[in-house]
Amino acid sequence: MDKKEKLKIDDQAQTIQGMKISDPNLYKKIRFIMQNNHLEGWQPKEQEINDLVHDETDLSEDYYPIFGEKR
Repeated sequence: MDKKEKLKIDDQAQTIQGMKISDPNLYKKIRFIMQNNHLEGWQPKEQEINDLVHDETDLSEDYYPIFGEKR
């Protein structure tokens, strides 16, 4: 069984895995996403956290093949 890396969340500094999230509302949303998906086995990479913080995540490669829709 793979050992899960522990999430490093600091509510006082508003950091997740060492990444500072200045906006308190955004911090809470991302913390919720991270914690829930981590329970499901997701091991977030720094780039994935950065994408969530800066809303740059492109899910089209995953979404469109699943639902059979084209852009």
